[in-house]
Amino acid sequence: MDLWPNVAAAWGAVLLSGWALGTTSPVASSREDVLRTARHPGLRWPDVADVAPALRELYAAEADGLFWYAGEQPEPALAGALDALARAEERGLEPADYAPPGGSDRALFDLAVTIGVLREIGAVHGGRVDPRALAWGFSVGAKKVDRAALLREARAGRGVPALLDSLEPSYPHYVRNRRELARYRSLAQAGEPEAVPALPKGRKVEPGKAWAGVPALRTRLRVLGDLAADAPAAAAPDGTPAYDAATVAAVKRFQARHILDADGMIGAATIEALNVPLARRVRQLELAMERGRWLPRLAERPTVFVNVPLFRLWASDPVRGDEPLRMNVVVGKALSTATPIFLEEMEYVVFRPYWNPPRSIITKEIVPHARRDASYLERERLEIVASGRDDAPALTGSPENLDAVAAGRLYIRQKPGPRNSLGLAKFIFPNAENIYMHGTPAQQLFSRTRRDFSHGCIRLEDPARLAEWVLRDNPGWTRERIEKAMQGERPTQVNLRDHLRVVIFYDTVHVNSEGIVHFVGDIYGHDRALDEALARGYPYPEKR
Repeated sequence: MDLWPNVAAAWGAVLLSGWALGTTSPVASSREDVLRTARHPGLRWPDVADVAPALRELYAAEADGLFWYAGEQPEPALAGALDALARAEERGLEPADYAPPGGSDRALFDLAVTIGVLREIGAVHGGRVDPRALAWGFSVGAKKVDRAALLREARAGRGVPALLDSLEPSYPHYVRNRRELARYRSLAQAGEPEAVPALPKGRKVEPGKAWAGVPALRTRLRVLGDLAADAPAAAAPDGTPAYDAATVAAVKRFQARHILDADGMIGAATIEALNVPLARRVRQLELAMERGRWLPRLAERPTVFVNVPLFRLWASDPVRGDEPLRMNVVVGKALSTATPIFLEEMEYVVFRPYWNPPRSIITKEIVPHARRDASYLERERLEIVASGRDDAPALTGSPENLDAVAAGRLYIRQKPGPRNSLGLAKFIFPNAENIYMHGTPAQQLFSRTRRDFSHGCIRLEDPARLAEWVLRDNPGWTRERIEKAMQGERPTQVNLRDHLRVVIFYDTVHVNSEGIVHFVGDIYGHDRALDEALARGYPYPEKR
């Protein structure tokens, strides 16, 4: 960003004078050096192999070897292009990554503007980092665009800012993130508020108590929007600031937005979240926008979203309303069985399902328990079977059969019912990781604020509600029929009339449809990994 004042000073006169520096610069030599070597010496990221083919195509068509000039006069679109590069931060990008150099070499300047715009086109349309390189199951292949053609059209007509606007994602979560990015960047630029002081280990501040840290607490809560600017302050008889009712209510709002127990008690976790620098919140929003650009166009189809670190599911229906369904979920354990990230199609629902445990659970948990306790299989409603078919007959739990299970020749399943680990419904969207959504008998887990407890699959707080929504276009599948199927004697599979898109993703910030901003922890380290990948700069590698 520090480059831009110098660039503006150097080139403002150029735009006004129509290249007052004249034509003494060796345009052809400079241009050919860059196009031949795919390196531009004046850029922050001088290796331009990522845009070299588009550059060669564009400049081969320019008789004078310049894209942004017609004779001695700058093209009308140049001013808009420079403005778009300078304001890249509004789109969650780093302006210094796209800034052209100062100096008197017209060819290098012209090329730098083109390179910057081509890179920004790619960034706002599909992101900078290939998600496949980070083991995300989102493919950017379908989001390729002809950047050279788009840039020619922009120069001839609508201009670069309008082109970039048209390429940015338009689905609500991205739009809200961009709006909040502007707000949090403004807060950060205004200065970091005083930190809330730490408490002695194990101590908490209860509502109504006096505490010297209240003024700093109130300042941060006002900045973050949880406490009204005109909220009165209270003090104890000795003059020490009091943790009063208005501040308690503001702390509860803050805690709820940060997936903390919203009890109004001030402890170490609440103070840690309060003191996260505003610049870090800005970065969380920028990373969320980068991931948002990996996704395909989402506005035209109903979609089920799961934000893993938020432990939250919601549905989006562009025809019948923005978010007709929301619920809490349980996801994979952060240290061992993280829920993978991908985009798939939901195809069917199974009511009253069997549970077929994965091999890891069978060999590490079930078989050892069954060998130690002959009643274990019956007590846990587990059966040994010869195949995965629902009609496969149950076999005895003999030592020989347990040995065959351990060797992979026989299988384990859990009988349907309220105690089944999948609850009374599962939702299938075929994927390489064998991940699906399902109910659970462990309803007490949904009262926890942090809910990474599963072996990778996604446990639903209210599977009947999700079934009602995903089957809304299947004739006859009313709530009454759904509940009857969930209480039936055998599994019932219902194929969706239209497949439903499912997006399992990972953002540590979420702005809901009411405009409430939630920040959560980086439980799987995906923010850190993306931050490190972005720090490597252009050209970002593509996984082929």
